[in-house]
Amino acid sequence: MTDNPIKVAIVEDEFLIAQDLSYLCEKLGMTVVGQAANFDTAVKLIEETVPDYVLMDVRLQGKRDGVNVALKAFETMPSIKIIYVTGSNEPPTLARIDEDHPYAVLIKPVGERDLARVFGFGN
Repeated sequence: MTDNPIKVAIVEDEFLIAQDLSYLCEKLGMTVVGQAANFDTAVKLIEETVPDYVLMDVRLQGKRDGVNVALKAFETMPSIKIIYVTGSNEPPTLARIDEDHPYAVLIKPVGERDLARVFGFGN
């Protein structure tokens, strides 16, 4: 573990998936600054905690999606890195993600190796 661990926010509307992602991030030595399941809570979490990365689901509770959250976050934090975690690799979903500035895209289910790779830990 480093003196300044990577700070990660998790935006995911499925509680068990959010818990799993949180566990995996902590296992890799990162600090999870919080979880959110909808646009308003996610924007507030990101603004208050200023994470290094956001693990972002595309589909969220409510009318606005993860891309809406990311675009809002970029208004004040253009250097934030968004890692989309989605259960859909269909062209419309991937096109929606491309409207943003994705750092990476992971297709569910996401495992420890997937996260380690995208964060640059090992292999």
